Amino acid sequence: MTTSIDQVKGFAKQQLVNSLSNKKLQLIIFPTEQCNFRCVYCYEDFEIGKMPRWLIDATKILISNKMPNLEYLSLSWFGGEPLLAKDVLFEIAEFSQSLAEKYKCKVSGDLTTNGFLLDIKTLTKLVELKQNSFQISIDGDKESHDTTRLTRNGKGSFDRIWRRLLDASSTDLDFNITLRVHITDLNHESVLSFCKRFDETLKDDARFRLFFKEISNLGGENQIVIQDLIAKKSAKELAKDLTNRYSEKSKILNSKGHYICYAGKPNSLGIRANGNINKCTVALDDDRNNIGKINPDGTLTLNNEKFSTWVKGFTTLDSWQMGCPLSYMNHNSVVGDIPIKKVS
Repeated sequence: MTTSIDQVKGFAKQQLVNSLSNKKLQLIIFPTEQCNFRCVYCYEDFEIGKMPRWLIDATKILISNKMPNLEYLSLSWFGGEPLLAKDVLFEIAEFSQSLAEKYKCKVSGDLTTNGFLLDIKTLTKLVELKQNSFQISIDGDKESHDTTRLTRNGKGSFDRIWRRLLDASSTDLDFNITLRVHITDLNHESVLSFCKRFDETLKDDARFRLFFKEISNLGGENQIVIQDLIAKKSAKELAKDLTNRYSEKSKILNSKGHYICYAGKPNSLGIRANGNINKCTVALDDDRNNIGKINPDGTLTLNNEKFSTWVKGFTTLDSWQMGCPLSYMNHNSVVGDIPIKKVS
């Protein structure tokens, strides 16, 4: 158990140290921003395609420049749907692993994926590359999920995803899958039905865990749809109840102190599929989130005034500012004070 001695203003000391360490780096990489789904509440516009060749090479150069001074590199794959660009993902991950052996750096990776393309061949390859932690969203059982998480051609996706999960469970591969169970005002019974399905099949598999989350309005063109799903404000209470019910299988963000968002950490950067550098994976069209770009030679040109605004929570240790810098910025006027510069 974490004691007050191990914390600073409610934050775990080790978490603060890790978030500031120049020996650790998290790169959130968008190999493509296209998606094979059209979820009814999605905030993305899918205008950017697959990473071009120059950007793949630039990302590899950046990693090769950083690796000699790192003890730990985390690759987080986002999209769109990252598995639509498996070749990009595999190439960068393989390159990183080969360098890691040379420089004695630990490399791990995680994917935010809809799970539709996570067949056994792909899963096996990802596990070999230590890219073996996954978050897959589920919107309740089949009848509810298939009304909100639709494929690009308008069909339901539950059956295919569920088959992928059962196939994964039948292997002895080393992976972790967090099922992010989305709760709305309208799908309570379906969520409970899914929990029963989970209990009967995957509950005893230690590689699977649940994360119950009420749907949030994250912007984009579907805000009216989202408001219809959360208007009664009952989803949050069920998410809390189920998190408690599945305490041994549930992912609880604040179990070791206040949550620190990746977007607020100085050693976390996102590389968009067009070469832009972001801090947050949600506010993709927000100019405050476009903090710079990666150059063809692997260097970064950063607007340090924008960068400083995202990480300012480390000067205040305000739990809101650290837990969601974007939300804090939307309600408070904060700016950094460092001009643009080029960094290697």
